[in-house]
Amino acid sequence: MATNEEHGGQNPNNPYCIHCTDFDGKLLSFEKKFEDLVGAAMQTRWMNREESEKYVLQQMVQMPAWKDKVSQLMSKT
Repeated sequence: MATNEEHGGQNPNNPYCIHCTDFDGKLLSFEKKFEDLVGAAMQTRWMNREESEKYVLQQMVQMPAWKDKVSQLMSKT
């Protein structure tokens, strides 16, 4: 993150960005962030639910906050 404002809670010591945290800098739940991203993908990328879920999981596995959770979900399937 290039500036303090991009860190959750605008705290430069917070390893998570403003998009993955609430106003206080606390990490959002995986389920909340997943649903938000799936909804956005369906609206902006013209994907159906199944396509959006696959796309979002591919993106989230690259994010430090979510990669372990995604890996766990992928190993169960």
